[in-house]
This record gives sequence, structure tokens and C-alpha cells, in this order.
Amino acid sequence: MWRLVGFTPENSVKDEVERIIELLKGDIDYFHIRKPKLSEDETRSYILSFPLALRQKLTIHYFPKLALEYNLGGIHLNSRNPELKDEFLGKRISYSCHSLEEVREKKAFCDYVFLSPIYNSISKKGYNSGFDLIELQNSKEIDEKVFALGGIREENFKELKEIGFGGAGLLGSIWK
Repeated sequence: MWRLVGFTPENSVKDEVERIIELLKGDIDYFHIRKPKLSEDETRSYILSFPLALRQKLTIHYFPKLALEYNLGGIHLNSRNPELKDEFLGKRISYSCHSLEEVREKKAFCDYVFLSPIYNSISKKGYNSGFDLIELQNSKEIDEKVFALGGIREENFKELKEIGFGGAGLLGSIWK
């Protein structure tokens, strides 16, 4: 099943929460709260702006204990926060990967992993694709648990599905 995952912009934008709520009621399956500049208290306030009914669709990148406190659906791990603690079992677990080797290592204990950048980034200037699409299509690592991230636009979906990705992460195409 093809899944779409949205990412919050690092800096707040007008009507951000309202837009995320609408996207979650539409084609976006999950939304990742990635706000590195917010304090724990500011992140808490941000989470409280979402209705209870949608919080299971939210995944948090920073302050993972807030996932337990506010019954969020998932936590996101990465090289800065790589440990899956027992207290988070039962939550959706995702991980950021930047190589096929890393995908091979991490997807065994995750519900899904992101591989990036697949295309040149929309939101991060100079963050260019690091992959050959033909090599990805021939890779045994790309499957339903691997989601494409980086430069993703709706017009890429068909190609990404043909390569074998299970979904895609959207940031720049939502907020730019």
C-alpha cells in the first residue's frame, strides 16, 4: 500500500496547523513533527493544537517522551537519536537513512524508513540527489518499508512506485 507522509516546516507558516489537519483528512497518512528550534514546552503547545482524533497520525522527531504523554502515533529515530527504548514499543517507528546500507540495517526494527535525497531537494538548496534511480530499482533493499524523501512531487509518484518504494515523504512540495 502506497503511503504519503508530510513533514512540518522547520519555521512556522501561516495557518500551518489548519493546513496539516486538512492534509491528514485527505491524502496524507501521517505527519512528522520536525521542529528543531522549538523547546519542549513549545513542542507540547504545538501538539495540543491538534485534535485528539488526529494525534495517532502524528510522529514526533524531538522530545520522544511527548509521544507517550499525548498518545501520538509514532516516534522518529535518526543518527542523533538512534535508540529504540522499550517504552516506545507499540508506537510507529521510523528512521532517516542516507544510504542503502543504512536502510538494510534500520528497516528491520522500523515500520518504515526514509531514504534521501532521492531527487534534488525543494526545501534545502544545494541538497542534491545522491542516488541513481536505476540502481535503486535494481536494489533488493527498496520495498514497501522504504519511503522516498527529498525533492518529492506528485509527478514523481508513478516513478517511485515503479522503483518499488512503499511511500514518499513530502516537505517542500507542501510548503513552498
